[in-house]
Amino acid sequence: MDLLCYHHPDREAVGTCCYCDRPLCEECLSTNRQGKSYCQREDDCLAYQDDESPAGEPISPIVAYLTDEYSLDAQVKRLSVTLEELAELRELPEDVGGDQRIPGYCACKLAEEAAALAGLIGFRVDFMRKEYELSGDSQPLERAKEARDFIDQQAAPTIRECLGWAKPYSALEVSELLESIETKSQKGES
Repeated sequence: MDLLCYHHPDREAVGTCCYCDRPLCEECLSTNRQGKSYCQREDDCLAYQDDESPAGEPISPIVAYLTDEYSLDAQVKRLSVTLEELAELRELPEDVGGDQRIPGYCACKLAEEAAALAGLIGFRVDFMRKEYELSGDSQPLERAKEARDFIDQQAAPTIRECLGWAKPYSALEVSELLESIETKSQKGES
């Protein structure tokens, strides 16, 4: 069930105040330059915001990106899907008569992509942890911890294992791989 705005019960909330933790719609939510969200309608919340930073200062686009929980969740989901693809590629050599070159090359490139994405997620999680520890907002901290646990316990070991298996195939020439596919196709092999 979607949260509704505290002040406008007919509107969907787009975030919560880091001071009072109330769900708020776009009209009621204000964000300071550190990326922290506040109620625009509550004096206590506005006073807290004034203590943190001068009112009216625009949020830095990079801070907004780094602390955006929705895009972080999307990146974690994308990494999870990539790990599933890696598992499928690991099984593929058995299906192609033992020739591991093409699935090995693909797995290596996909594992490199997964490693880069895991690094970006890790950086964002560390940044969020610092930002939200200052504000005392525990909800984003919990999400950040879940993302960090996923990387440390599931993604990193899978990526390391895959790179260990597939790294020898990273130096293959794409033209050589394409040629081998064409040759197999002409011979009627799968």
